[in-house]
Amino acid sequence: MKRLAVLAVAVASGVVVVSSAYASAKVDLRVVGTEVPPISSTRGTFVGASQGPVGAWRISIRHQALSTGPTVAVTGGSLLIGLRTGTALRSSVTGGSVSVTNRGARCTTQVYAVRVQLAAGTFDGILQHHRRSLFGHCVIYAATISGHAVLQAA
Repeated sequence: MKRLAVLAVAVASGVVVVSSAYASAKVDLRVVGTEVPPISSTRGTFVGASQGPVGAWRISIRHQALSTGPTVAVTGGSLLIGLRTGTALRSSVTGGSVSVTNRGARCTTQVYAVRVQLAAGTFDGILQHHRRSLFGHCVIYAATISGHAVLQAA
């Protein structure tokens, strides 16, 4: 776990460099991640690991406030994928949507479908807001995302 944390920090800070081996490769992967600060009602930043050639990834998604409707627009952000080969793939977020699939009755986990259009691909996933009642208030104590990313390296 410590190794993953170090790798995630390296990827998030842009330490990984792009090699020519993946200059025109398509990366297709399943990812899981956890939300990290900064956390707000209009931005989610997630880091994690994936199966396959990727060591770590980071996605930041800006969107309309989730309270404004059952489906809100994704307005921007970025994706960074660090391959185990030392290659870093980057893409900007150009659009998409976040849609409620389960509102989480009685302070249970809320579930959202996330569809993100990238400048160089797509990301489709499931966002979960894990919640519990604390002193009569419903509190999100963690958020996780899992999904599928397809990215064409430039």
